Amino acid sequence: MESSSSTARKGKIVAFLREWGLIFAIVIITMVATVVRPAFLSGRNLLNILRAYSTIGIASIGMAYAVIGGGMDLSIGSTISLTAVVTMLIINNATVATVAPASAALLALLVGILIGATVGAINGSIMAAVNGKLAESFIITYSMQIVVGAIAQAIVRGNFQAAQYRSGLFKQFGMGFTPVLFMIVVAIILQFILVKSKFGRSLYFLGSNMIAAKMAGLKVKQVRFFAHLICGMCAGLAGVIVVARVGSASVLQGQNYELDALVCVAIGGTSLDGGEGSVMRTVLGVMVVGFMMTALNILGVQSNAQLIVRGAVIVSAVALDVLNKSMKFKEVAR
Repeated sequence: MESSSSTARKGKIVAFLREWGLIFAIVIITMVATVVRPAFLSGRNLLNILRAYSTIGIASIGMAYAVIGGGMDLSIGSTISLTAVVTMLIINNATVATVAPASAALLALLVGILIGATVGAINGSIMAAVNGKLAESFIITYSMQIVVGAIAQAIVRGNFQAAQYRSGLFKQFGMGFTPVLFMIVVAIILQFILVKSKFGRSLYFLGSNMIAAKMAGLKVKQVRFFAHLICGMCAGLAGVIVVARVGSASVLQGQNYELDALVCVAIGGTSLDGGEGSVMRTVLGVMVVGFMMTALNILGVQSNAQLIVRGAVIVSAVALDVLNKSMKFKEVAR
């Protein structure tokens, strides 16, 4: 009896941490950073953090779809790089007297999303063809990462591309609150799809148990295809926004984005086994990472130590997920 009550108590603690841990983490990080540097809480600094991590946020939202469906997408970094170099080519070629026309900006936005959609569709098609699970998604999307990166390299021959424009609609995509607004709109739309649509429910079911989903008549291949399609589209949009924000493009633009996205997804409480997660909690995960890394910079923590802290946070998030599953299994067993 004592063992049973102890397990139940531990389960409540784990559930509480999963539910409110992100909020507490943001509050604690903010308090510590504010004590060291009061300007941390200024509107300007908060906007800078959100703007800097908005592209990671958009990519992480797409990654959440792939992970909830029981897979992952390691090609989003290369997709961002490819989108970045193509976008910059479009804008620079259309720029007249340092002004990028609005039509070119809209074309670049559309092409960037289409590039991402194409990569995502290829990933989804291969995954559907081989009935891939987590291990297969790792190999397939890693291979696509290499291929897409090579295409980006071939297009610009490894050369750095600087913006030739000084003003215009495209520049506005990366200024002020606009990048954050893009992230918010994407988050609202994809959260709605995830919780209110048949596709969203199917995605959770697929990630929880693919065999049971097939036996229930779920169109597994179709659901998996669209999960990767959405992930790719998010990566394409992120590539456009990051170019607009930094004003340059290179084949290294999206380097490590796939890892950063997985970090935010894991910290946001999405189970890396699939079947559980939320877009909004992924956004909270992005905020935790953004606030944490900014706070560490303010505190003067060296880059190597920052990587150790980030790794520790990831391990903690995954351990919490494993512990939560263990508690649920024990409850079911009783």
